[in-house]
Amino acid sequence: MARPREFDNDTALEGALQIFWENGFSATNLPDLLKAMGLTRGSFYKAYGDKRSVYLEALKRYDECYVGQTVNRLTDARLGPPMDRILTMFNNNIDDRAPLKNRRGCLICNAMVELAPSDSDVAKITSGMWARIQNALTLNLQEKMKDKSLASQQATIITNLYFGSQAVSKTGASTPDWRGIIETITMP
Repeated sequence: MARPREFDNDTALEGALQIFWENGFSATNLPDLLKAMGLTRGSFYKAYGDKRSVYLEALKRYDECYVGQTVNRLTDARLGPPMDRILTMFNNNIDDRAPLKNRRGCLICNAMVELAPSDSDVAKITSGMWARIQNALTLNLQEKMKDKSLASQQATIITNLYFGSQAVSKTGASTPDWRGIIETITMP
C-alpha cells in the first residue's frame, strides 16, 4: 500500500515558484530547490519526477495565484475606475523599488526569455498567462470606451509596455510616470 504524501503540495510548489522566480530555471540547482520546497530527494522524485516537471507546476501555480489576482483587480469595477486599476497593476507588480540585486522581474517574462524558445510547454503556459492579462486589460478599457476594437489595440500596447517594463526594472531603471504614459496611450 502506498504511503500518503507527508507534505503540503501548495507549500512545496510555492517554495519552488519563489526559488525559480529568484534564480531562473537553469541556475536553480536541486539542493536549493529541495530546500525551498521543504522536501527530501525521495519525496521530490516521487511527487514530481524531475526539475522541469516541478517548474511547469510552479508556472501553473503562478498563473492561478498571481496572474489570477492581477486579472481580478483589472476587471473588478468595485475596485475603482479603470485607469486606477491599471495603475495598480503597474505600481504593485513592477519590482523597481527594491535594491537592484533583489529585483526578480516577472516570472512570466523570465520564463519566456529563458525557456519558451526551446520548450513548447513553457511557451504555451506563458502565452496563456500573457493572453489572460491582455484580455483583462481589454475588458478594463472597454468599460470606458465605445470603440471595442480600439480598446483591444490599446490593451495590446499596455500589455507589451507592462511586460517590457518588468524586464527593464531588472536593469535599475527608474520608475516612469505610469499615469501620464497610460493616459497618453488610452486617449480617444
